[in-house]
Amino acid sequence: MEKRTGDIVMFPKWKTMLESKGLKAVEEKSYQEAVEFLLPLVNYEVASHEVTTGLLMSWIELGNFSQAEDLCQEQMKADEDHYYHYLHIYITILFQDNRYQELIDLLDEVFETESIPHQSRTQLWQIYEVSNKLLQDTHKKDEEKYFQSFFAAIDNDDLHNQWKSIQQLNKQPVSADTEPFENLLTDTSTHPIIKTAIIQWFRDNKVDHKVHIRKFSNDMFIIPSELNTFESEYIIQQIQLRLGAVEQSNPTMYEMINLLLKHYCYVRYPFYPGEEEVGHIVEALKQLGHDYLQIPYQSQSGNDEKVQKYKEEIELSEQHYVLLVGE
Repeated sequence: MEKRTGDIVMFPKWKTMLESKGLKAVEEKSYQEAVEFLLPLVNYEVASHEVTTGLLMSWIELGNFSQAEDLCQEQMKADEDHYYHYLHIYITILFQDNRYQELIDLLDEVFETESIPHQSRTQLWQIYEVSNKLLQDTHKKDEEKYFQSFFAAIDNDDLHNQWKSIQQLNKQPVSADTEPFENLLTDTSTHPIIKTAIIQWFRDNKVDHKVHIRKFSNDMFIIPSELNTFESEYIIQQIQLRLGAVEQSNPTMYEMINLLLKHYCYVRYPFYPGEEEVGHIVEALKQLGHDYLQIPYQSQSGNDEKVQKYKEEIELSEQHYVLLVGE
């Protein structure tokens, strides 16, 4: 918010006139008019607590939540005497703007770190419970919408809408009934990348029962909550370590082949390469890096069939990843 500083001052009669007309406009619910009168007082830093509150109320009624939020945050820091008053207004802004998760997170922090007056705590707790209920209702409605969209895309074999819908579902809590999604994990017609997205959703939401997954003729039972992320997986770190010389000599090539590695592992997830595969994958990535950048390379393994196999798998995974995910 722009403040007027320096030698410019607001004359007392002008200040009194703006206060009087602005607060009267608030009483009459002429909120746009109230803003026009009260905003200069805030900008010139001569606004009383009553004026600031009137401006905040007017902005909220007009739906100008961003401006109200900025001013409210400023006042919470600057006016300690009225901190809880502005905290209530800030919470009202979040509530009116349907930002229930932010409101809940804020109140969690307030309840944990601050000594709140009893009356304020009671009021804040009531708001917390209402917001939590509304958030759950919102999640349920969104989940139903994205669930229907996702399975419609499955029925229509529409990969792009499958990906779009599962990404939306990933922002929602996992419902108690995971069976429809688990069935897709063993269905050979489900795209491997869609299976990965489902498993990640389960993992991030701490699904802690055994889940059966089938990919590329491989079967595994996993507990999603116990799975690691790609970045923390030991075998991936080993491959990256063995590509360290490339990182030192040609950072551009390393960045490219590291991305190929991540996309390849995303498609395979949660079937990570085994120790016996590491050497072949490292060599395949090196060859691909030199091929893509058209740099001569003397391979130590020549045209090893296993290296060629991994080159083809990595390239195919990259094509699928870019086509579906779009990166």
